[in-house]
Amino acid sequence: MRKRRLRLRLGAALALVAALAGAASADPPDDERPPGGLVSRNAERLGLQGDSLAAVQAVINASGTRHADLLAKLETARAAMRELLTQPVPDSKAVMAQADAIGAIETEIHKNRLQAIMEIRALLTPDQRKMLLALRDEEHARREKEGGECESHAEPPPVPTR
Repeated sequence: MRKRRLRLRLGAALALVAALAGAASADPPDDERPPGGLVSRNAERLGLQGDSLAAVQAVINASGTRHADLLAKLETARAAMRELLTQPVPDSKAVMAQADAIGAIETEIHKNRLQAIMEIRALLTPDQRKMLLALRDEEHARREKEGGECESHAEPPPVPTR
């Protein structure tokens, strides 16, 4: 009986470490999507040209550079987490600290995207802002219809039951 409990605990611990390692290496939904893509793809429909197009493109380029730097930083942090989790007995405090570091970088990525969105919207006219929101809704509807909805808006997978 005691050996069975020990095997069950060991199995559960290994499953947890494997799950954490997988979570540490899984990419959050919008990691690879550069900021400003919707605007770039629809610049003509939005009526962007001349100086206004150049200003929007400057925001997109600056945000894209920050985005690439943050992705590199995130990959380094995830590699460090994978290294921690491959230890026979991972240091719990180190793992949790690394999880915080990964979360902080992911937050920076989201803030960078939001900052770009806010800067771009500030450069648009009220009519262009309305059109941008309509284009966003159109794209979301298309993704949903095609089944390509980004993970952040998708239904969570069902929890397996025994």
